[in-house]
Amino acid sequence: PGDRLREADIAAQMGISRGPVREAFNRLAQEGLIHSHPYRETVVAEMNPEQTEEIYVPIRRTLETYAAQHAHEKLTDQDYARLEELIREMETACRDENLDQLTSLDMQFHSFLIESTGNATIQALWNIIITKIHARLLYQGIHHDRLEVVPRQHLEYLSFIREHDTEQIREHLVTHIY
Repeated sequence: PGDRLREADIAAQMGISRGPVREAFNRLAQEGLIHSHPYRETVVAEMNPEQTEEIYVPIRRTLETYAAQHAHEKLTDQDYARLEELIREMETACRDENLDQLTSLDMQFHSFLIESTGNATIQALWNIIITKIHARLLYQGIHHDRLEVVPRQHLEYLSFIREHDTEQIREHLVTHIY
């Protein structure tokens, strides 16, 4: 946070023109990850934990509760297999102590469930907050004594979805999403 980003420097470092970098900056600014001041500077945005807890976490819980409660209507055996595969990959990331990979897999798991709703509004709202949520996980880390807890929680969550246990889904998301 606070680091300056220079379009020309990044373009030169990547060996590309400034156009794609400018487009990336626009997207990152829309997602609130950078602040861009035309003709001045672009800086990496500060993470605001209070804003995340007050705004993004409740929105995420609402979206994911909806997705999980409707998942049983849409998920196929192949979809469940894919979610189980993501959990196995999380286990590997834990063994390797690879927090970057673990958070990426975590977001893939939850994004898969959101996408399974087939609801364009839910997906659009998710796409607005997911980058902030992922950045927060990377910045603050995962709040567990041991990383191995993460795949176990996802396996438990998946079993609640399979069983269509709406009360357990709700309770799980309150503790899982912080």
